[in-house]
Amino acid sequence: MYDVIVIGKGPAGIQAAIYLGRAGFDTVIISKDSGSLGKAEYIENYYGFSKPIKASDLLNEGIEQAKRFNVQFIDDEVIKIGQTDNKTISVEGLKKEYTSSYAVIASGMARKSINVPGLKEFEGKGISYCVMCDGFFFRNKKTAVIGYTKFAEHELNDLMLFTKDIVLLTNGKEIQFDLKGYENVKVIDIPIKEIYGDESVKGIMFTDGSKEEIYGIFIAYGTADSTSFTIKSGIATEKNLILIDMHHMTNIDRVYAAGDCTGTLMQVAVAAGEGAKTAKTVIERLKTDRKK
Repeated sequence: MYDVIVIGKGPAGIQAAIYLGRAGFDTVIISKDSGSLGKAEYIENYYGFSKPIKASDLLNEGIEQAKRFNVQFIDDEVIKIGQTDNKTISVEGLKKEYTSSYAVIASGMARKSINVPGLKEFEGKGISYCVMCDGFFFRNKKTAVIGYTKFAEHELNDLMLFTKDIVLLTNGKEIQFDLKGYENVKVIDIPIKEIYGDESVKGIMFTDGSKEEIYGIFIAYGTADSTSFTIKSGIATEKNLILIDMHHMTNIDRVYAAGDCTGTLMQVAVAAGEGAKTAKTVIERLKTDRKK
């Protein structure tokens, strides 16, 4: 069990981990990739650099700095956060489950989304982002999962608890997991043209003009971004942003958030500052816990 699990390997997450590690707390960063900074080319407006610095170099320097304070790094994709009791946070990854006293979500802003007409209109009317939350409502009904990665596979497994009539829609993408064991799942790899219905979802039309009657759709497209796993975890969000109080805590005690996922100005300097502020709050709580 760790003192703190930080989710996300961007400036907010690494800066938080540096403060936590330097204060002597057992800290781990869990991430599936390097976030937006890892995809950028150069940064030229960050304090302390007279010349533009490669984004990858800035990221790697942060990682090495965190490691100097004994911060561990784990490559995994977080799909759910919860409380096992009032002092323990459970973080479920695709590879395994992790526990800690506190968690800091610094998973960045989701910049990739499936752009399909009808998706927004039918959210909550047959379209959901969490099988374990809403799968019960589609018991024994024909239900679809939109996705093609390990995240989609995880949702397929959960959905099988509620119905056997399942369709996997890849939206033209190549499946990135082994279909062995899913022989009864109908796979459609034609790109989606639109989701249609009236009061609720009724079906999907594809770009070749074909249709598939569907009563429920679960979105598991790409990877489990901050919006996906926070909704699944019962963490309050608004317009795809995590809601936090003045101390950066979410609506779940001991779970904090910092950086782009909370709606701050999407700049490295701001993310790093937010990570530092969040870490200081968590450090004070950890100190108090140890006195008890």
